[in-house]
Amino acid sequence: MQVRGRVYNLENGEIVEEKLKKESIYKLKITEDYYRLKVALPNIKVGSVYDIETTQALLPAEFAFQREIPIKYCELVLESTSEIEFRKRARGFGRINPIGSDKYVVEDMPAFKGESFMDSKENYLTKFEFDILSISIPGYYKGFTTSWEAVNKMLRSNLYFGGTLTNGGAFLNSIKKEIEAKYTDPYDKMVAAYEAIKQVKWNEVESLYASESHLGGAFKDKKANSAEINMMLYQLLQKLDIYGLPVAISTRENGRLHQFYPSLEKLNYMFIRAKIDNDEYLLDATEELMPVNMLPMRCLNKSGRLINNQSGSWINLKTDKKDKSAIVYNLKLTKEMVAEGTMACSRSDYSAYYFRKDYKGFASDDEFIQHMEMEHPGLRVKDFEVNNIDSIYKPLKEKYNVKIHNLAQQVGDMVMINPFIYERVNDNPFKLEERKYPVDFAYKREKLVMSSITIPDGYTFNAVPKPTKIALPEKAGSVLINYSTNGNALNVLYKIKINKAVFTPEEYAYLKQLYALIIEKQAEPVVIKKNQDAATL
Repeated sequence: MQVRGRVYNLENGEIVEEKLKKESIYKLKITEDYYRLKVALPNIKVGSVYDIETTQALLPAEFAFQREIPIKYCELVLESTSEIEFRKRARGFGRINPIGSDKYVVEDMPAFKGESFMDSKENYLTKFEFDILSISIPGYYKGFTTSWEAVNKMLRSNLYFGGTLTNGGAFLNSIKKEIEAKYTDPYDKMVAAYEAIKQVKWNEVESLYASESHLGGAFKDKKANSAEINMMLYQLLQKLDIYGLPVAISTRENGRLHQFYPSLEKLNYMFIRAKIDNDEYLLDATEELMPVNMLPMRCLNKSGRLINNQSGSWINLKTDKKDKSAIVYNLKLTKEMVAEGTMACSRSDYSAYYFRKDYKGFASDDEFIQHMEMEHPGLRVKDFEVNNIDSIYKPLKEKYNVKIHNLAQQVGDMVMINPFIYERVNDNPFKLEERKYPVDFAYKREKLVMSSITIPDGYTFNAVPKPTKIALPEKAGSVLINYSTNGNALNVLYKIKINKAVFTPEEYAYLKQLYALIIEKQAEPVVIKKNQDAATL
């Protein structure tokens, strides 16, 4: 492939042009047959205009006419040939203008604007995606992605996919013996195998293929790409007589697969599906803190292909795991309107995973608390404990002894209390008037917040908001906000449930309204006022 580029910047009223240098073009080896080019444009900054031209002998995997910056003019020329049969598929919402039989032009293409909870912009950018169906020259013919069955066959015969999966695995024999000596139940063996492979650390490279045809070297180095780690898991499961198959997918960021448009180029990741009796388990051993049958978000991309010795089949990538948390505040307001007490939290599934990952990223507990106090203005943590941080198959528990300096605000002779504390929603994640693409949360979500706040003696409740209950159509989600008082005690319950992972563009207005109502209701303060006799004293 040939790459040429220029960057234009306006400096002191003059246009300054800089050319792309050869040393700024990087060729990265994926396998013996696959390489990826990366380009570092010179002096690129906000306001720059760049012009880049690529020329290659074969088809690219895709050609994008739209980016996250505006495109003034974009042109694609596909020279006709009788030797290569290919499929071209248009994506996105912009108009692509054909000029003759081999030229396509887009002018004044607006920048793509994403929004919260998108699966991937790759599903909605205006672009062409290509797949070679066959190459035919005199005396030679080779078929490629004519069908998903053909893709399955190509992967099974590929040296760095099917060849690596079936290539030995003797380096795992000692682990196999240790597991069999300790466990007899197939499920326990599967979990032990999954955890054992995690001793090989992921090098952050996402791949469908191994970089070498034998995995022994990567195992010895204790570092490998995603495919190599999961291929090791496959080999270990085979040794333990646990039925497993590789699942080839396109990651979330890479865009979805299409059932009617087979594509080898679109596949860029793999993990394992294990089966014990009638129960199926999806296993990706790249994440040290993720339990069995819970996939990283990058894998939650609608569907993937189960690669077997026959024709392959589709597999659903939905998950029944949630982002689930319950937070309990038990606080007492002093006469200086400083809240003191405890904050406890229980986390499960994705909520627990993300907390563990964040917590492990800090160098010390002091650094963790400093970051927490910085993220939560007015918070001071006196001491804390976190339980089950390494027990990834148990809910994670946190407890903090805290002071909160901005829970209550004096306004004249009244005090305004924010009973949602740090769980208040201040910004609606859905801002577009209408949305052309789905809202994709990746997984269901559930949060429960219970606040018990005792006000000082000599104060009474002057205003308490009314309870609120909101439900989306077809039980797709709900919000409950409830208030009660008992003497000096205020009890507030806030519960939000998002009961499905994906909402259609037609359902967007309901979600937008739901969050708008949450913001409106949570903005209503609880008002307390000093008693007259107390004020006189």
